[in-house]
Amino acid sequence: MKELILVIQQVKELQQAGLKFVLATVVRVDGSAYRRPGARMLIAEDGNWWGGISGGCLEGDILKKAQLALFSQSYKSITYDTREEDPFALGIGLGCQGVIEIFINPFQDQINELVSTLEKHLAGNVAHTLAISYSNAFQITMNDADDSHGCSWENELFTEYLPAPMTVWVFGNQFDAQGFIQQANALAWRVNWVGILAKMSTDLRVHGRFGFQELWPIQSTDYLVMMTHDLEKDVKILEKLLLAPIKPAYVGILGPKKRFEKLQNYFKEDLVTLLPISTPIGLDLGAEGPEEIAISIISEILSTKNNRNGQRLSLRNRAIHE
Repeated sequence: MKELILVIQQVKELQQAGLKFVLATVVRVDGSAYRRPGARMLIAEDGNWWGGISGGCLEGDILKKAQLALFSQSYKSITYDTREEDPFALGIGLGCQGVIEIFINPFQDQINELVSTLEKHLAGNVAHTLAISYSNAFQITMNDADDSHGCSWENELFTEYLPAPMTVWVFGNQFDAQGFIQQANALAWRVNWVGILAKMSTDLRVHGRFGFQELWPIQSTDYLVMMTHDLEKDVKILEKLLLAPIKPAYVGILGPKKRFEKLQNYFKEDLVTLLPISTPIGLDLGAEGPEEIAISIISEILSTKNNRNGQRLSLRNRAIHE
């Protein structure tokens, strides 16, 4: 999501500056690659660029191809085969072992239409399937996606899955809540902050600020992080969540297991069967301090969102992106 936001912002700035640009997109990957289909790189005519289509090994060559696409005002499709025995076939070291196909679009009006479509996606709370046809007449369609799926590139038709924009709710006013918000902002997550409004720092960038007593417009794709350090407040939050018609995707509660046992005893129910609760919140990283704790929590949210178990990649017996 962060890269999409960056590309959108830079397209608008380049237009204001009167500079031409192209958009390079990873449309197909076979084997190992640093970036997956849907990764984008915006390249201006002055050589500046934003985003990326690899770990840095292909960007230099793509800059040259981008200039050719701008000059000829025609699409360019480039395939890099990093499985070659010669790692310096392109004059650069290649660290992956796969085939990567990049599609370059130099047409400003088409990129503008794509940007408008992506803005609509980012403004909502649902996942979408985006289909871009480059054959004959350029056409973009975007529809709600019921299930997660991969990307495809066939007959100059690129179809990709856009997950719902990442929205997190942070409950609490303590310094660890602020540390989490800072880390979430670095990922361009959409953050809603719930707490005592008078104690909320105005220096932190958040999507919305809410008091504990307000109604919270929580969606089924949202992730909740409870860091109140107050058992009574946690009880009231859980009471509202249990009565709400829509349940979030994740509810992480800070604190030890004994603290959660007190919550269970209060409600006299197995809360985990009623809500997607994780407590103690976060992955076992040995985190200390607000910043490390935030990384631990964010790691657990990502593993939950992506249906992973949070183990070391060296222990994974399947492809990393499978």
